[in-house]
Amino acid sequence: MRVLPKATGLGGISSRRGPNQSVKPTKQSLPQVTKQTVLTKYRPFLSSTMKNRSTKIPIPSIETPNKSVFTTQAYAKQLTFFIESTSGPDFSVGDIVRVVFFAKDQRNNAVTTNIGDYFRASISTLETKSAAVGAITDHQNGTYTATFRLLWAGKVKIKVQLVLPRQAIDVVERTVGEHPFDKVMFRRQYRLDGRTISTRCSVDPTVFHNTGPVCNHSDPHAGGRWYCEKAANISCETPGYHSYILGSGPKNMLRPGEEKLFARRINPWRLDISGSPSTINVTKGLDPLAKRRRCMPGLATPQINGFYQDGVWNSLVCHNRHFSNQSEWRECLRGKTVHFMGDSTIRQWYEYLVGTLNLTDVTLPEATHQSGPSLAKDPVDNITLKYRTHGPPIRTSSTKTSNLKYIANALDEIEGGPNDVVGITVGAHLTAFPVQLYRERMEAIRVAIRRLHQRSPQTLVAIKTANTFTSGSEVNGGDWLAYRFDLVMRELFAGMDVVLVDAWGMTSAQQWHADVIHPGSDIIGQEVELLGSFICPL
Repeated sequence: MRVLPKATGLGGISSRRGPNQSVKPTKQSLPQVTKQTVLTKYRPFLSSTMKNRSTKIPIPSIETPNKSVFTTQAYAKQLTFFIESTSGPDFSVGDIVRVVFFAKDQRNNAVTTNIGDYFRASISTLETKSAAVGAITDHQNGTYTATFRLLWAGKVKIKVQLVLPRQAIDVVERTVGEHPFDKVMFRRQYRLDGRTISTRCSVDPTVFHNTGPVCNHSDPHAGGRWYCEKAANISCETPGYHSYILGSGPKNMLRPGEEKLFARRINPWRLDISGSPSTINVTKGLDPLAKRRRCMPGLATPQINGFYQDGVWNSLVCHNRHFSNQSEWRECLRGKTVHFMGDSTIRQWYEYLVGTLNLTDVTLPEATHQSGPSLAKDPVDNITLKYRTHGPPIRTSSTKTSNLKYIANALDEIEGGPNDVVGITVGAHLTAFPVQLYRERMEAIRVAIRRLHQRSPQTLVAIKTANTFTSGSEVNGGDWLAYRFDLVMRELFAGMDVVLVDAWGMTSAQQWHADVIHPGSDIIGQEVELLGSFICPL
């Protein structure tokens, strides 16, 4: 394997000091910790420059005898939708339907002041497990439009849901600004002579408040920032164990009353908006699956890129295939090595194929199934499946630091070729941090993919988007934080010769399971079959 040169420092990570070198905090190396220092140390965060920022326009309120208080649940009750007049009244497969929605006050007057709310929209027929997402447009005046493409015949239900109002999003973004690096904390443990020695770790050394020397484990080449407090009399190069410190972040990040902005603390479901008609009859029309292209890397993936029918995902991007039995999978993967890299949502892909092919999963020495590295081989058909987690930060139980590898570095170790398939996902473990950290990580992965394609152009690389999920704490995880990462990912990989598996759209569309970060096996199966459609296209 050829040796690849190291990249220069990314966004504040010094490339002059090598990884695993101890740094004695001084005024020069670690400036005094102040809010201004933390917020200006790195390039501006994308979250501070995104569209739909807070508008300073008075927010709608709910009138009570004593005062007006904005709550997400009360605001959701003010919202209503209707079908745009140019969309109907008769509907058939292939039609485009636009649904307009905004808030109305108690006197039924339009309230057009809330700009930048975060909604999700879908259409479904639960009896046939048919569903698709809608594309939402924010008109920047308090009104919104959800655009749907009708893709099957029958009674179709329209659903528009408020995920977070702008006021809640502002709170989430504020907590990122006030606590960019210490919402969650990690530890590095050393097990020596029967003793366990623990130190704290983070993506930024300022969280340690200059209490002692710090080990710099950052890797600019891979877009990774990582620092740990140095243990006394232990070299920074000494291997250890990485784990997540549960509940270690700053407490009470919400100010009094702000909990009312997060309706999911009370109701675990998204808040449905009322509207009429909420169900429409769709008759047969144009076949949406006619004349689809062959599945190949580099195809554009619009927001409405497929739909479920009878619980089966049909891609509108290309002619995806469905694998009816194990033998079809074996024929497709014969001679292939599939490298899955990332978090537990892509480990589900690995587990699905291991189960489908009836292989034996082998966790490598001193590794865990949760983080890998894991390996499964079929000597008869020469199929090899691999899984490994990405480098820190990762919220996992204790695992050897030597088993954590940045994806950019893991990609550089793959020789590649027509029999190599790579699946990548990153995001769920970084949501508590500024979006710039995610951008740097993904930029390094993008460059590593280009290096891989330069030496092995026929290597198939697939990027899996994030899953939607309900989180117990919107300030650490959840749809909004994952969604803004998803926008960055799509921007960075647009136009590249890679496959985009839109798990975000597939998990948003389905309406027959709870909205969880680890979908059921039927949804995972559809995601993996879409990947298989590019490995073995029709």
